Amino acid sequence: MNQSQYYHDRITMALDDLLRCRRYCEMMLKLPIGKAFTNERTIYESLFVSFVVSYGRVFTTSNTVDRSFKESVSNDFGQFRQTMIKKQDTVLEKFHKRIIEKRDTSIAHSDGKSRNYQHYGDSPLPCGSNPFYPYEHTEIEQAIKLVNNLISMVGDEQIRVGKVAFSKTIFSN
Repeated sequence: MNQSQYYHDRITMALDDLLRCRRYCEMMLKLPIGKAFTNERTIYESLFVSFVVSYGRVFTTSNTVDRSFKESVSNDFGQFRQTMIKKQDTVLEKFHKRIIEKRDTSIAHSDGKSRNYQHYGDSPLPCGSNPFYPYEHTEIEQAIKLVNNLISMVGDEQIRVGKVAFSKTIFSN
């Protein structure tokens, strides 16, 4: 395989992840958020975490099968990711940053600021915030809008690169 083919594979992985994101969000909209520690809430939070993790995968570096192509594919895809986000309106660009921050501080990692533990009266029992509190339905609708925009852009890039990277076409006229 060559660099263009590995880049095409990375775009395809992004498309797979974004399609999963959309599905998780669609499922969340069909459910009530539920009260804390109920089965409804556990399912909703699980879908939320799945959404954030899948979304975050699109915006992180991944390894290629042949490691010698990792840097070039990462650079090309990194530039493409930046372009995708810059093309979003300001509201969706800020929302993207919130999703990535949620992923980086509380979903994929455990940063102290995500829980902000406070100790009162020198007590060892901390009080903190719940970093896993999922987005409300209105925010999930916004997530679907963002993800749909990205799916369209990734699909266009996949077609563009596929025409260059491969000699055989999937569909003929």
